Formats: sequence, C-alpha cells, structure tokens
Amino acid sequence: MGVSLAWIGVKASAADDLYAQLGVSETGASGEFYGFKLAGSKAPGGWHLVTARRCDHPIQSAPVLSALSAGAGIVACAIEEHVMYSSAAYWREGREIWSVQHEGDRDVLHIKVTGMTPENFEDLRARKFAEQAEDDRTRAKGEYGVDYIFDIPLELARTIAGFRHDLDTPGIDHDGFRELRQQAGAGLLSSARPWWKFW
Repeated sequence: MGVSLAWIGVKASAADDLYAQLGVSETGASGEFYGFKLAGSKAPGGWHLVTARRCDHPIQSAPVLSALSAGAGIVACAIEEHVMYSSAAYWREGREIWSVQHEGDRDVLHIKVTGMTPENFEDLRARKFAEQAEDDRTRAKGEYGVDYIFDIPLELARTIAGFRHDLDTPGIDHDGFRELRQQAGAGLLSSARPWWKFW
C-alpha cells in the first residue's frame, strides 16, 4: 500500500506555540508517525515536525502556511505514492519562496518549479535525471521502472528540515512521534480546507 502523507517542518521556538497556532494538542500517545492522523516531533536544528495522513491535508493549505510562516521558516512536503506525486515548498514571511512538484502519473520526467530554489536543487535535479535515464536505458522491455524524479522534492525538504518519511534520520525518533488531536473550532486548522485533491 502506498503512502499518502503531508508534513511540515517549522522553525519554531516551542512546540506549544506551534500547536496553539494550529489548534491541536497532544493526546499523550506516542509511536510511529503514520500510525496517527496527526503527529508531532522535534527535529534537529530547532525544527518542529507535524505530520498528517493524506497528502491533501489542510496543513498544506496556503492560508495555514502563510500564517505560520509570518514568524518562522516553513518547509511543506506532500507525498502520494499511489500516483507517484511529491511536492516540497518553502515559505517565509507569509509567502511561498519556492516550490517543486512531481506528477509521476502524468510523466515520469515531470517536474514543475516555481520561485528561487535552494542552491542544491540543480545538482539534485541533474543527478536524479541521470539516474532516471540510466534506469530507462538498462531496464528490460516490459519491466517496471523506478521513478527517480519522485525523490527530488523529498530530498529538497530533507536537506532543509532534516526529515524524510521513508529514511531514518539521526536526531529524529520515527517511533517517538506524539499523537496530536485537533481542537474543535480552534486555531488555523479549524477553518482550513484540503489544499489539493485527485478528484
């Protein structure tokens, strides 16, 4: 079964302040992030992570990211493995600085870039496109290939916030995420809508 996940990394001074803005609170349960609808954890470098099952979760909506980024840098990442969709974006001072999206069901080489991407983007793109070309060249006829372009947004997000959903990361306990519960009528998530859907 493919993963459908949205996550944000926020450079925040305290998790409590971030959770209050979002309108969520800890339930006391902890475990692997994908076991909860919403979960949070600290990450190295002063980042706080919030993960949400489903790539179209409102945590990725422009109003939420704009409000949260008014006082902090925000990395937003979405993954929908069922159709090989991935995206990463960076927000600061209430606006999106850059975004990178891949829609693998549209074209394995699809990549959409807006804004001023990080310095490592061009090297990362060149490396992944070379890996894709090599896979296409060496794959036997009819054999299912690997979508290397899918990794580009995930790697961009990881190089900033230090987190990738499918890799172990020093300083992040993937089994130590705290379950979060949305508080009715409170915070940014109370009025947010899913930012993107397949249908």
